[in-house]
Amino acid sequence: MTDDELDRALFALPLEEPPADLHGRILAATVLRPAPTFRAWEICLLVAAVALVGSATTWLFETTPHAGSSLADMIVAGARGLGLFSRSTYVWLAVGISSVWWISSLSFMATPRLSVYNR
Repeated sequence: MTDDELDRALFALPLEEPPADLHGRILAATVLRPAPTFRAWEICLLVAAVALVGSATTWLFETTPHAGSSLADMIVAGARGLGLFSRSTYVWLAVGISSVWWISSLSFMATPRLSVYNR
């Protein structure tokens, strides 16, 4: 069988039509795909930094006497400095959270968005 006969046989096959949005889906999955947020070396660097901080913290707590109570005292002092032991802080926090919940539950008319492929 020659190449011409093979080409004619292939073109004579009854093929199904592709979906209408096939071209757009292929482009969205390949060329128009968003770039990854982090590169591989950035993730490796982040993991190494977290491991280093974790090992340094473990070493610090194992070698320093009373490190746990000192850390707890620093946390309490920081919380007092930020005003987290005041009732007004929690009242304003509740007002803010309830305002966010109320505003986010309002129903506005949705604006139609046109897709890049439906123009």
